[in-house]
Amino acid sequence: EACDDSHPCNKTLACSGNKCLIPYGSTVWDCESGFDCVIGVVCTYHGGDKVGRCTQDHRCQRGACTNPATECDEDEVCGYKEGETCYGPCRKGLTCRLGRCRP
Repeated sequence: EACDDSHPCNKTLACSGNKCLIPYGSTVWDCESGFDCVIGVVCTYHGGDKVGRCTQDHRCQRGACTNPATECDEDEVCGYKEGETCYGPCRKGLTCRLGRCRP
């Protein structure tokens, strides 16, 4: 569902990247993929479930990242740098292929 300042999401969702998405830590909504969660938050699955929760937060804190293999990108996400093993999201412009962040 699209959103902006004049078309807000319902109160249990957050407007992120002009889409109504599940906020970090929500107990109201289940996610099926990381695309269901706000930008920078990953869907975590437990015990083989087909649905999960948006509980892995990779957003920058005060413009910085704590992991030296990541850096804060223009979306304010701590993304893994080129060539790094992708244990979470890759930096904007990179994708995880064969276990590493690549252009």
